[in-house]
Amino acid sequence: MAMYKISKMKKEEIPELIEMWHNQYSKYCNGTVTPDFLSGGENSIMTYLENQINYGNAIISKKDDVITGYIAWMYFDFHNEKSAFCPIIGHATIEEDSQTIYHELYNYAAQIWVDDARFNHLWMIYNDNHTLKDILYDIGFGSHVIDAYTKVQKPVCEIDSKYKISIATYSDAEVLLGLIKESVNFYIESPIFLKRGVYELDDVIDIIKTDHLLVAWDNDRPIGIMNLSVQSGYNIENLASTNTGLISKVGAYIKPEYRGLGIGKCLLNEVMKHCTEKSIQYLHVCFETANPFANIFWRKHFKPIILSVRRTVNKDANITK
Repeated sequence: MAMYKISKMKKEEIPELIEMWHNQYSKYCNGTVTPDFLSGGENSIMTYLENQINYGNAIISKKDDVITGYIAWMYFDFHNEKSAFCPIIGHATIEEDSQTIYHELYNYAAQIWVDDARFNHLWMIYNDNHTLKDILYDIGFGSHVIDAYTKVQKPVCEIDSKYKISIATYSDAEVLLGLIKESVNFYIESPIFLKRGVYELDDVIDIIKTDHLLVAWDNDRPIGIMNLSVQSGYNIENLASTNTGLISKVGAYIKPEYRGLGIGKCLLNEVMKHCTEKSIQYLHVCFETANPFANIFWRKHFKPIILSVRRTVNKDANITK
């Protein structure tokens, strides 16, 4: 028998839910390496919850008429699979009995998802919330993506003098397209199996125009890239605030034969320099946990803050017997 009463979320409950979320955010994001999402991100949370209430995608748990937790989710197709997705702002519970509350919220929501043939479940949680992590892993969720942060600093870096690093220019676009396509092929192979977007020459030119694309060279051969963009506004998924640096779009890639030479660290060093010049204090990166090279490199320099987990439910789960 359920200990908590699950019901549809109401708009008048949102302020109390945001306060609950604030408490959870403050516990797991202490501000040492993460930007301040709280000061300007509240409207984003409110808008998200209001939208999900309108769609019927938001529930709360209560005990003795006291709200104890909530989940608000989105629907979309993820790699051609009908999916339910709960972002980091889309859930919170009180501290007391959090394990049971999360169990009952997910049990209720998951039935709705599967009844709608949404067998792919995606959930963003705080990396250091080991209680929730253990719950979801036991249910069948597995690690998928890490959002990590660092405060901008100047790492010590030395690179072999025969290599150089420069900011990409339009004249580099054509030769860089080959390296970017190589990186796309790297992601689709084992053990990552991630199909990324297709890049054409115009896409590379646009990145050079709008972003800060750093390139490592061996003479006239590009051997590594790192793409820096800047967040505009507040991001409800990775909790970035305005003027947060993002290693995004084409991300970072080093040709296999040049790995282990410190090239990635020196590219990061140049990113940090640019951030300092532009008064960017925090830097974000997102990487697949199935990527062994990313797991080693980014964890050395960044702190994991958000973990995205994924569960694939048996496809015959809602077939009537």
